[in-house]
Amino acid sequence: MLRQNNAGWSNPKVLGILAVIFVCGMACGAAVTRAVIHYRIESASNSHSIDRFRSPVDWQKLQAELQLTPAQVQIVTKELDDYGKYYQNIEDQREDVAQMGTQHILAVLTPDQKARFYKLLGIPPAGPNATPVSTFH
Repeated sequence: MLRQNNAGWSNPKVLGILAVIFVCGMACGAAVTRAVIHYRIESASNSHSIDRFRSPVDWQKLQAELQLTPAQVQIVTKELDDYGKYYQNIEDQREDVAQMGTQHILAVLTPDQKARFYKLLGIPPAGPNATPVSTFH
């Protein structure tokens, strides 16, 4: 007698095994992406960032390695100072946006939800007329 044509791709067992292999492959790929690629992207962006030269130790190393002239030192110092001011302005704006977002969230919550919201964020509850403290640093 001949077998039915359930052998091959239409067999539920084969399709189930392929689905399990596919899901395992996706999970492994996601883990590798998270562990390796994100680490490389983050470390590459950090290693080339001007932020590295904000501390005096790194600034001394930069001067020594590049053998900067006094005129170059003046220009590079000014650029690093400008960058520091710019970075601080962005940080202040980010804190303002976070605080405004927190206020908008609290405006729609009930008192019980507000208490739980503060607890989830790990900050002390504000008084009824106080502006909430931003927790997004």
